[in-house]
Amino acid sequence: MLLILRLSLIYQKADMRLTSALLIAAASTAFACDNPFTYSYLTETLKPGQIAIEQWATARAGRDIGSGYDARYRGFDFKTEIEQGISENEQISYYINYRYFDTATREGLQFDGIQIAYMRMLADPDKNSWGQAIYIEPGYSQASGKNGSLRDQYSLELKYLLQHNFGEKQDWIYIANLVAEIERTPATDSDAVSFKITQGIAYEINANWYAGLEAVASAEWAELNNFEYATIAVGPCVRYQKENGFYTALTFLAQVYGSPADKGNLNVSEKSPYEFRLKAGMVF
Repeated sequence: MLLILRLSLIYQKADMRLTSALLIAAASTAFACDNPFTYSYLTETLKPGQIAIEQWATARAGRDIGSGYDARYRGFDFKTEIEQGISENEQISYYINYRYFDTATREGLQFDGIQIAYMRMLADPDKNSWGQAIYIEPGYSQASGKNGSLRDQYSLELKYLLQHNFGEKQDWIYIANLVAEIERTPATDSDAVSFKITQGIAYEINANWYAGLEAVASAEWAELNNFEYATIAVGPCVRYQKENGFYTALTFLAQVYGSPADKGNLNVSEKSPYEFRLKAGMVF
């Protein structure tokens, strides 16, 4: 009887240790894609069967040109994203977009469009010095981000993602996204090509908090050869996450360079000088 009791106690301790290990592993899996940035993508993908639902809200301010009530401009972009892991290194994302405008000529919320994105991780940043991934996103938009005017526009966005985790405890993240996009507006028979580089560096303060800095440089050409604009924006970012899978991230960007300049040394006719982007989501 004594032998049976001892064996039972040993089994219970082993079972408790196994349960603890599984809980820790589950928590690690849930946060395998901790992204402290809101304009840059990490190279990591969701695990097969995992689903993440994320809501974006981007406020664009400071584009007022002139003076008085008629010069005001407030723009808000809303995006609902559903991500689904389909293999160990692939995921699919679905986006539904809305825009809200408060300007001298337009006010209200309107449907914008949809995108579908495929992402494939080429190198895991936890197993390689540099994580790598490709991202392909076709999309449709019907509301201009500049003034809210309605038009049909089709786009194809391609991204090459780089990620480097470093530090004594791998608590630093550096990310770079190289982005190319082509947009087609059938009504005017016009094309636009844009290139963008996003970069970010962030530090994991503890299990719940990240803080860092993010930068976005973008440029656009009409019909492949007519230069439209170029801007650079920089600002801080922060992320908070809970053990139950909930997370939220915030970035504030301020334009520090714009060409051609039309308000000081900034370009506000094409890009807002100030942007706030908030993301909140849940991983299941």
